[in-house]
Amino acid sequence: MRIFIALLLAPFLAHAQGQAGGPPFIPVNMMKVAATPVSNSVNAVGALIAEDTVTLRPEIDGRIASLSFREGQPVRKGAVLVRLDSAEQRARVAAAEADLKLAESRFKRSEELVAQNFISKQALDEARANLDILRARLRQEQVALDKTVLRAPFDGVAGLRQVSPGAYVAKGSDIVRVDALSTLKLEVPVPETYLPLIKINQPIALTVDALPGQRFSGKVHAIDPTVDTVSRNVRVRARIANPRGVLKPGMFARVTADLGGRQRTILLPEQVLVPRADGNYVFLAVNGKAELRKVMLGKREPGRVEILAGVAAGDTVVLDGQIKLRPGVPVVSLEEAAKRMQQMRAAPPAKK
Repeated sequence: MRIFIALLLAPFLAHAQGQAGGPPFIPVNMMKVAATPVSNSVNAVGALIAEDTVTLRPEIDGRIASLSFREGQPVRKGAVLVRLDSAEQRARVAAAEADLKLAESRFKRSEELVAQNFISKQALDEARANLDILRARLRQEQVALDKTVLRAPFDGVAGLRQVSPGAYVAKGSDIVRVDALSTLKLEVPVPETYLPLIKINQPIALTVDALPGQRFSGKVHAIDPTVDTVSRNVRVRARIANPRGVLKPGMFARVTADLGGRQRTILLPEQVLVPRADGNYVFLAVNGKAELRKVMLGKREPGRVEILAGVAAGDTVVLDGQIKLRPGVPVVSLEEAAKRMQQMRAAPPAKK
């Protein structure tokens, strides 16, 4: 309605002012700027991730002998989840043990012969070196045998298996994913202006779209030491307790963090902004004329934006109609324009 009035009054008043010999002025919708008390809080969005997550992959080639877990069910740390066929590897261990036993016997015999001066010390050194090699070989074969068994690295929940018993898998093949769900993590971007207020162990509240009406809580546990040079955001990571297991990794979450205390700030309608290539500006009415002033923006709310610098309480800002303004153009409020129009209508006609 105010815009309609402004458009209706503008040509009439400009013509009237021109007839009177004065400079034309433009009626605009204005408002007096005032500092608004707001809670010092920040809102952000992000996706939940598991506290720990790992995909079990074999380190050696082999055939699946057994799968000792149920999909979607909890598993305990150290529990055997997958066994590969180990018959060939057990045979290699047995062969390495036999070779080592023979080498130990030969080394003992060499020590006796050296004591009797029947062989040289060099022969004894060679026997000792061979013994060390076979001991290392046995350890190597035992490690390979251990790799035929895959265990849960932590308490968690087994996902969907990617293989079946009897399948031959190459090393590095995905078998099953395990996620720790008793505690989840949430990583969100936070504007750098809030960085001095964010503390470790600071409480947060969150909701997830998948569980409407339910609220969850957590605490900040890590803050990225660097700020993104493009977005000017810093990554903040929080932990959320999940004892009932209702929260799942990948869920979309909305976070609110109360940063403590209340402050007074400038909040203006987004429509006042005049975006340009070098930043954002607003038109102010200063001494009856339009003045274009660059501003620094803070956080945004639905329909409103925080002004950190460029506008102060007590200034008069132009709300709309900026497209017809230029710096230095005389401006009046809609109320003043309507008052002047009434005065001109009531004035006696000029004598010819």
